[in-house]
Amino acid sequence: MHSLFATLMLALVLAPPMSWAESEKEAAQEGELSPCYLPNLSDQVSCGSVEVPELSGAGKNIDVHFAVLPALRDKYPEEAVLVIAGGPGQSAMDLAGHFNRLLNKVRRERDILIIDQRGTGRSNKLHCDQMDSIEQLSFDDQSLDIEKETRNCKDELGADLNGYNSRAALEDFETIRKKLAYKKLHLFGTSYGTRMVQLYMRHYPESVASGIMDGLVPLQQNVLAVGESVDHAMELLLSQCETQPACQQRYPNLRQDFQDLLSNIGGQTLLQGVKHPVSAEGAALRLTRSKLNGVLRLALYSQQARSLLPYAIDRLKLGDSGPILGLFGMTLSGFELAMGMHAAIVCAEDWPRLTDEDRAQMKGSLIGEDMLAALDIACPVWNVAPNLSDFEKPLVSDIPSLLLSGKYDPATPPAWASTMESQLGNSLHVVFPNATHSVAGHTCANELIAEFIAEPNPDEVDLSCVEKDKERGFFLNANSAAADLAEETEESMDDD
Repeated sequence: MHSLFATLMLALVLAPPMSWAESEKEAAQEGELSPCYLPNLSDQVSCGSVEVPELSGAGKNIDVHFAVLPALRDKYPEEAVLVIAGGPGQSAMDLAGHFNRLLNKVRRERDILIIDQRGTGRSNKLHCDQMDSIEQLSFDDQSLDIEKETRNCKDELGADLNGYNSRAALEDFETIRKKLAYKKLHLFGTSYGTRMVQLYMRHYPESVASGIMDGLVPLQQNVLAVGESVDHAMELLLSQCETQPACQQRYPNLRQDFQDLLSNIGGQTLLQGVKHPVSAEGAALRLTRSKLNGVLRLALYSQQARSLLPYAIDRLKLGDSGPILGLFGMTLSGFELAMGMHAAIVCAEDWPRLTDEDRAQMKGSLIGEDMLAALDIACPVWNVAPNLSDFEKPLVSDIPSLLLSGKYDPATPPAWASTMESQLGNSLHVVFPNATHSVAGHTCANELIAEFIAEPNPDEVDLSCVEKDKERGFFLNANSAAADLAEETEESMDDD
């Protein structure tokens, strides 16, 4: 009896004390979560779902799925970090491995909450298989019947797209927070995800501990202005090459070569026999101006792809489409967007508020004209009601906020975040001088995020690592670039 009593007492001493908050969270989550595995994540985590109306007050219900990556040491059971994917249209749960690596320090003490926003991933994904053919190398996008393709996709989905806007998704997020008994969330969003962060801060400020926005899109900013941003990013690339001696010597006429390339391809089609960049099978490459513009745009998002652009432009001028094909392959193997959900957001929240000035700027930009023409055909077919009330004025908040930008970002330039600094009275805006889009994935921003979540005080963040974001060189041939680029590429591969 004595030894049994001693053993029990020892167990009580060694067991970590369970707080009331921890008990409350465990009680709330018991029976609601089940073990699961997610892509690129070896850990067993917990998954669940909530049933919500597709359209408030009417129609069918849908399941919104989520996952909890449990804290390694549950020091803050009342808190979690909610990560919100971009796009719009990305599956956050498919990116679980990426978020786990990015927030590995944060997860030591706090749960990571990942939600597949309605219309994406496991949450009634709105995607049409027939639209995949548009991505293929040989597809002639100049002959695409956008209205027909859109109508076919809409019929296939069989969903009421009026239920898939950002505000409806916000209500799902708050429902899940309550279900899991978290009192506060630290919000981390990238690109479109920053729109969701701002909506959360506006409508449920009592539920938010801090807001971290990587590639900020202010609520009052139309995301379709990306055409102008791409032009600016391309101009920065051309100017950077002109100021780097090695690049200027190797590509002395890069700016003119680029303009000539756009002029020469014009409305024509370059058709070549190539090997598919993913499968290596024989394929026909049909390169149109809109396809080329799309490749250039997406290449500007990535530091590695961006460093290849001068070489790719130079080779294409000489009739060699190999490097461009390689960049095209990167787009084919990228993260998939749920295009129905993407359209539901853009056609309800951005397309209706395009001004005449916006349209004029888009028509004069590298990719904006094609984008505008497609939206003007597709959005009337999608026929979603405008949802604009949240986008008429900027967010004003004193919630601790960390804003992250990359100088060379072609989608969400630092100027967008700068406009929010005065409205966010308790914020810090950090611009990485040599970064592109989504800086947390390729700079020390993940360290800043961990520090900020641990102590959400903009005045106490150590920015010394930002100075280590060194300028990268450009590829001068197929196999070599500046030494700093090679080192950065190796580090990025380790991070991935």
